[in-house]
Amino acid sequence: MYTSLARYLAILHRHNQRYLNQVLKPYSLTSGEVGFLMSLYQAEGQTQEELSTALVIDKAATARALKVLIDKGFVTRTQDERDKRCNRIHLTEHAKALEAELTNRVRRWNQNLTERLGKELYEQICAHLASIQKELS
Repeated sequence: MYTSLARYLAILHRHNQRYLNQVLKPYSLTSGEVGFLMSLYQAEGQTQEELSTALVIDKAATARALKVLIDKGFVTRTQDERDKRCNRIHLTEHAKALEAELTNRVRRWNQNLTERLGKELYEQICAHLASIQKELS
């Protein structure tokens, strides 16, 4: 029987999206938007290009997602003072107030997988996938 890594990853990704969409619904956020917030929680003030690179998402998709997050009141976009071609993205007070709750909801998916698989196997799988990702980058 043929085994497809891509198929299994796609199925896991869809399960993760479904989970995130469900737990983020009370905040009017989607699985496609929350990654930007998680990245900004780690390093606020990134440029749109830095966010695109960090999340491996094309610039047009990043611009669309940020527009939605701005409209929803989670982020603001300001022109970089030194380089007028760059926009810096900052969290609003609303987004900052939700950091702990959103982070916990997002991380719960990985915690559940760790409990089901065991910490050692979970970490091995992550290490192998990180290795594959580096090879493809």
